[in-house]
Amino acid sequence: MDTTTGGTEIIDLGIGQPQDAVLPREALRQAAAAALAGPDQPYLQYGPEQGMPSLLQTLAAFLTRHYGHPVDPATLLITNGASHGLDLVLARCTRPGDTVVVESPSYFFGLDVLRQRGVRPVAVPVDGDGMRVDDLERVLQTHEPALVYTIPVLHNPTGVTLSGPRRARLRELADRHHVPIVADEVYQLTATPDRVPPPLRRDPAPHVLSLGSFAKILGPGVRLGWIEAEPDRIAHLADDAVLRSGGGASPMTGAIVEAAIRLGLQDRFLDAIREVYDNRRRCAETTLRRTLPDRIRVRYPRGGYYVWLELPGHADPAAVRADARAAGVDYRPGEIFSVDGSLTNCLRLCFTYYPEDTLVPALERLAKVLSAHC
Repeated sequence: MDTTTGGTEIIDLGIGQPQDAVLPREALRQAAAAALAGPDQPYLQYGPEQGMPSLLQTLAAFLTRHYGHPVDPATLLITNGASHGLDLVLARCTRPGDTVVVESPSYFFGLDVLRQRGVRPVAVPVDGDGMRVDDLERVLQTHEPALVYTIPVLHNPTGVTLSGPRRARLRELADRHHVPIVADEVYQLTATPDRVPPPLRRDPAPHVLSLGSFAKILGPGVRLGWIEAEPDRIAHLADDAVLRSGGGASPMTGAIVEAAIRLGLQDRFLDAIREVYDNRRRCAETTLRRTLPDRIRVRYPRGGYYVWLELPGHADPAAVRADARAAGVDYRPGEIFSVDGSLTNCLRLCFTYYPEDTLVPALERLAKVLSAHC
């Protein structure tokens, strides 16, 4: 929660992270103790740019088990999270002024990373089946993008998942045009495999680079993630001045996460957090279906973190948000997820941060405000 200048307590449904109370403090204490207990502690020194070999092996086995297909340690590079992974790809694979295809809407901090690298985003719309790949094909015919940035599973902010036919078409276009696809798949493991398709790299996909992170499955402050790509791409990404200077990304944190995986703590927390998130997702959907008028379009996800709302065109976005905050609730406005400040009639809600007894009344208050404006 935050506080307005008038002292009103705000339930901020825009917060896109786990609740403090559900984070695995005890599990991480156990993992840290196990990591520090061994006689050899190489992680206190600089490490290889790609990551410590034992962590790469352990992570590959973990992903193989959860992805349902083999993951080779040679295809992995450890990062300080998915945002670092995206920035690293941009640093090594683009130059200022290059075109990068993005989705509309897309992750707003991801768009910030692109802007800071000086690339030129070209937007392709997202609908209920994910990125509109036919539109992407037209962009590829008229531009020569350095890469395509997509969130194919439990998309941020819309919650949609790229359909099977579009996934196959996306890989085919990448192969034909020799354009890298950077798949931000940080939400892949937040849902059980029956709710989401396999990662984009499951089938032979030499042009796909997958970004993963423990932020969404262990804790945001862990600041550890990975890139999965072909070994030659991994070698190119690892040949980075920051990684060379720093001795890889966070060897000490990597040792703790490796211990958490080896001890089964990561798997147990993943099972628990999936249940928590799914209960809150279903609670949010039930409440919104009960309280929102049909004229407000809602995309209900199968997992992940977010619900995306589209208001009728006559609604005044500034007035809606002002009244929502006056009623003690907030959200993230749609325009921050666009490359051009559009999508002003949209908003993103997060259902993972608050427990049900806080989530339900907050959504009811918001629905009352939205109904009055729409």
